[in-house]
Amino acid sequence: MKRILFIVALLPLLSLPLFAQEGVDIQIVSINDIKDRMSEKSTAIEDYTAQFIWVNGDVRYTGKIKYKKPDMLLLEFVEPEGQKIVANERVLFIYIPYLKVVCQQSLGEDTESSILSTASESGLSKLFEEYSFSFYDTSEPQPFGNTSAYHLKLVQKRPKVGFKQMDMWVSENGLILQSSSVSPNGVTVSLSFSEIQLNVELPDYIFEFEVPADAQIIRNIIVPF
Repeated sequence: MKRILFIVALLPLLSLPLFAQEGVDIQIVSINDIKDRMSEKSTAIEDYTAQFIWVNGDVRYTGKIKYKKPDMLLLEFVEPEGQKIVANERVLFIYIPYLKVVCQQSLGEDTESSILSTASESGLSKLFEEYSFSFYDTSEPQPFGNTSAYHLKLVQKRPKVGFKQMDMWVSENGLILQSSSVSPNGVTVSLSFSEIQLNVELPDYIFEFEVPADAQIIRNIIVPF
């Protein structure tokens, strides 16, 4: 069961140079500016879809993520094929077809994964509350894939369940493109997004989950995030 993904609740461009030629206004970007952009972007998003790559140690997962406010989340996996994660404000379902198992977990304050909390508006609020944000090395945008993004470092304000420190890439318009960390048991975990489409009017019914008749339900497993 070690390879089972447990997720509970990312998505969310400021092309502002720190220096300019004579006669051009110099605009300094602070970490609070970036947080404001992240918050404003998250508030403006009613729903979204994106392709994701989830790396958990030496295992790589791919698929499509769908999110709708307030906290409906669906991950449909291409690899491993058929695996699915469905979550709302109260409960999380993880379907592993090759094991014929559905993991059902009640959601609460101490069960939220920091990596996936970047995928929802409420999760982003928790990150702002629980982590100190700073630029990783420079306050200027840096190349990231085929775009540019800000490289941020997040550190827990107070010790608690979850990642002690996170590495995050945020686009110039406030979308979280990638987050990564090391779990308490020493496993490197990262989640990245591409082909992001915002406000596509997703229907509610796609976030409903029906347990397959041949699947065994395992409830409220203690998960080492």
